[in-house]
Amino acid sequence: MALAALMAQPAASAAGEPDLEIKGYLSAWTQDCGGASCSLPVPGQGNHPVLLRLPLPLAPGEVSTVRASENLNLGEGLEISAGISFYAICPYGGAPGTCAGRYFQAQVTLSGPAGAFCASALNAPDFSPFPVLMCAGVSAGGRRFGLTLHRQPL
Repeated sequence: MALAALMAQPAASAAGEPDLEIKGYLSAWTQDCGGASCSLPVPGQGNHPVLLRLPLPLAPGEVSTVRASENLNLGEGLEISAGISFYAICPYGGAPGTCAGRYFQAQVTLSGPAGAFCASALNAPDFSPFPVLMCAGVSAGGRRFGLTLHRQPL
């Protein structure tokens, strides 16, 4: 499945420092939580590769972003749509021309059988080479529909 949308539009140019390569995988899954306890997750489409390039901001107050949209098969004729956004943030308060304390954010918006929004703020080692994050929405019957971002194939 090809990337449906890929944009790299920094709010301010990061001249002089290479883009950060973000490389990992997406895997879709379902989980029945309708009873007294949840069952083990059931895999859907797994190990869908993602490769993006995130420009890095260099000055305080700058931010850059890259986005992707993917549709993954959950099985049983169901599909989950995921909008993924990654941000690099240079916080205010540093000296001009420097980016001390740069941090990152990963955001996932799910739609399909259940909707969800998940996000995490991360430091560089937790973000790169790919953030690890689970995101799921719950249907009325207690069934979870989710997506996992991971670094290694499952």
